[in-house]
Order: sequence, then C-alpha cells, then structure tokens
Amino acid sequence: MSSLNPSTKLIGLVVMTMILAGVHNPILNVVVFLVASILCLQSLIKEHRGVHLYFYPMIPITLLAIGMFFTGYRFTSAPSSVVNSHIMTGSTLAMIPGNVYNGLIFASRVLVYASIGLLFALTSDPVTMVRSFEKQLHVPQMFAYGLLAAWNVFPHMAQEYKKTKIAFQARGIHVLPFSPKLLVTLMVKTTRWSDELAMAMESRGFSSHQTRTSYQAPVIRKRDMIFLAVTCVLFPFCCIVL
Repeated sequence: MSSLNPSTKLIGLVVMTMILAGVHNPILNVVVFLVASILCLQSLIKEHRGVHLYFYPMIPITLLAIGMFFTGYRFTSAPSSVVNSHIMTGSTLAMIPGNVYNGLIFASRVLVYASIGLLFALTSDPVTMVRSFEKQLHVPQMFAYGLLAAWNVFPHMAQEYKKTKIAFQARGIHVLPFSPKLLVTLMVKTTRWSDELAMAMESRGFSSHQTRTSYQAPVIRKRDMIFLAVTCVLFPFCCIVL
C-alpha cells in the first residue's frame, strides 16, 4: 500500500467509503475491516515500523464500536423478537434479530471507517502525498507549499510546547495542558515562524504564478490503475450483486 500513488489511493478509498455508506451489511463491513487491517499491518511490518501505530488508535475505536453496538441494540424501531434481516453468507441464509442487526451495523461501520482512515494515514508519506496532490489532482502550488511548510512546523510546535511547559514548572507555576498561558505563547511563536517562513520562501523565488519541476515527480503506474479498478469498479459491482 505504501508504494501506491497517494492520489489514486485516496480516490479509491473514498469511493469505497461512499459505497459502504449505502450498503447495510455488517458482514461486508467486517470483511473490509479485516482486509484493511491486514494491509495496514503488512505495510508497517514491511517498512520496519511498529505495529503499535495501528493498535493504539484501535483501542478507543474498539471501545466506541462496542458502545455503538449497544446503542443500536437498545434504540431500534424493530422489536427484539422480530426477525427482519437476512444476510447471505455463502450458501447459508442467516437470520438475525432486528435489534442485534442494528447494533452490528453501527459497530461494524465504526470499525470499517476507522480502518480505512488508518490505512491511508499510516501508509502515505506526507511529502509524497502533497506532491501527488499537486501533480495528479492539480492542487494549487501555493496551497501545496503551505501544507509542506506547515507539516515541517508541527515538530517545532510540539518541542516549543514542551519547553514552555518546563519553563513554567521551573518557576513553580502549575499550568494545565490547554492553559491559555501555554497556548498564547505558542500562538505568538507560531505567528513569528510563519512570517519568517513566508519571507524565506519569497526570497528564494517561491511563487504561485511560476511553473516548477519536481525532482521526484509522482507518477501513476500499473499497480495504481489496478487498485482503482478494484476499489471503483469491482468492489461496487460485488456490493450490488450481494
């Protein structure tokens, strides 16, 4: 998944998400969730990154899915004694009570949407993604440069936040994580960084009116077309048939 073009990956996953929004089938949601999880974990292992990057966000997501199941189970228009859903699993016709089916729909959608989002976030390099958006999706250069600049500023913001918090602690001042004393200081320094970065980019000839070439321009390859065919053609067709 990491080798796919970010633009084609985004288009394919968005199409899948929109298709799943119109299909009320918890089994399909669970299958897509498992496939997305396997692809994400495989990519993390292949790149020698920790699988905890996937499992840590899934802890609150799983708790949310459990809560959504009981919400759908409790608040449903169909009585619990009424069997109103039929799900085809191979050659077996499974019949599920209406309240359980409603809860499974709620819970499975939380899991499948979260897994698709994590699949894109954890397998896409931010710099390559912005370059791909500029090349394939024709995002304006100024906006693309702004995203790259902001992405590089984020680590400095986190470091400056820790330094400011330690400075308050050294003076014996206890501050909350979102205290105005911390946030105002961070906003002032962020504004200063933004001005300096804007002047530096202008002094080096960065302009939205000039056409620039890329050292490593993202391209759409055969694997990207196959991914689009699977997610935008084959997957909707299977959902319609099922």
